[in-house]
Amino acid sequence: MKYLFAGAAGLLLAASVGLAGSANDLPANKMLVEQFFRAVESRDKQTVMKIVREDYIQHMPNIPSGRAAILNYIDMMAPKGQGVMPEFARVIAEGDLVAVHFRREDPNGPVATIEIFRIQDGQIAEHWAVTEAIPPQEKSRNKNGMI
Repeated sequence: MKYLFAGAAGLLLAASVGLAGSANDLPANKMLVEQFFRAVESRDKQTVMKIVREDYIQHMPNIPSGRAAILNYIDMMAPKGQGVMPEFARVIAEGDLVAVHFRREDPNGPVATIEIFRIQDGQIAEHWAVTEAIPPQEKSRNKNGMI
């Protein structure tokens, strides 16, 4: 009964906030985030201009807010050639948020990353990220892996 009530309350809340519309088109939002990664890794500034809001909000403390910061990153990385598109282990979407979970190689070794994007009017509006070094398997206290 408790789950039935919680489910009904969730449906009522969803209806009250108007889940219809592009901000909550979960497959399109997932594709937009994948398109963002492809554009950044391939140094495609034109696509970034189309899919990232000019007033993009960045929550990583070492990166400025604004679409210009992403374009500057692309300019900085372009001489090194194209990047590597991460292979997502998970892509989760709810409402206007998309979370991706993946492994990537950093100069100091492999890391596990979770990035969250907020979508607004069909563009990327906000970003959060958490990255943690993946320890060697022999130093892990379990065999579950981080990805």
